[in-house]
Amino acid sequence: MLIKDRTFIVSGGSSGLGLATVVTLLQNGANVSVLDLNPPPSEATSQFDSSRILFSKTDVSSTSSIQAAVKNTLKWIQNSSSKPLAGTVCSAGIGTAALSLPKQPANATHDTVQYMDMAQFDRTMTINVRGTVDLIRLTLPHLALNEPWGEDGERGVIIVVSSVAAFEGQVGQLAYSASKGAVRSLVLPLARELGQKAGIRVLGIAPGAFQTGMTMPKNQPAKKDSQAAKPQQSTGSRAAINTEMVQYPKRMGKADEFARLVRDMIENPMLNGEVVRLDGAVRMPTRL
Repeated sequence: MLIKDRTFIVSGGSSGLGLATVVTLLQNGANVSVLDLNPPPSEATSQFDSSRILFSKTDVSSTSSIQAAVKNTLKWIQNSSSKPLAGTVCSAGIGTAALSLPKQPANATHDTVQYMDMAQFDRTMTINVRGTVDLIRLTLPHLALNEPWGEDGERGVIIVVSSVAAFEGQVGQLAYSASKGAVRSLVLPLARELGQKAGIRVLGIAPGAFQTGMTMPKNQPAKKDSQAAKPQQSTGSRAAINTEMVQYPKRMGKADEFARLVRDMIENPMLNGEVVRLDGAVRMPTRL
């Protein structure tokens, strides 16, 4: 699969791992359609010809929003570049934390117990799973219309983003682990259906602790307890200092290392039907 002179859709492409993927694809000669709630920061994309980047404000929990973005992309290709749609990278997602058994009041009875909030669970599944599947299903027919490329007759590639939480979910990650486990499980059945039928490969990446806004949010509030002088650490920053977790290299992953794997997956035709852990051999403990 070629990257140069092809068009790729990247959901969640305005920040974190998605933004790094957008930049890498642009550096290698692709046009990129970014689907996100906010446009990518100008400091990351100003070095590139603006005609090679299309931003569509997209809520991946809404079918009509994704449909509009895909139609916008196809119209852009037809009217501006004629660079065929070659693949989709589904990196839009959210991280949530909640206990399945919340802390109960000291005087709790069967009538006053506290339950896990299903609204948060549903939102996590809607964005991380339904949003991924919805974007895939809306791009697949257009990839299948491509003229076959190369000796293998390839027409496109789909890359989804899972997480090590799909394998080693921690306390409080019920919704997140369930969603990323579902994304992981999409890969093989899709690859089996789409390979021989349409020449489309399907792959997944399961990142460990990476330096992104999800793991290292800005402007974190101070922890309000006896140690109020110490700022509260994010999940990712705590993981980075636990030398028993990440085997080697003993640090958090960099976004460009994720994007490099995306590039390898696009360009190597024998990569198919697999979810690759990108995590420095980390094995997550029960809790941080």
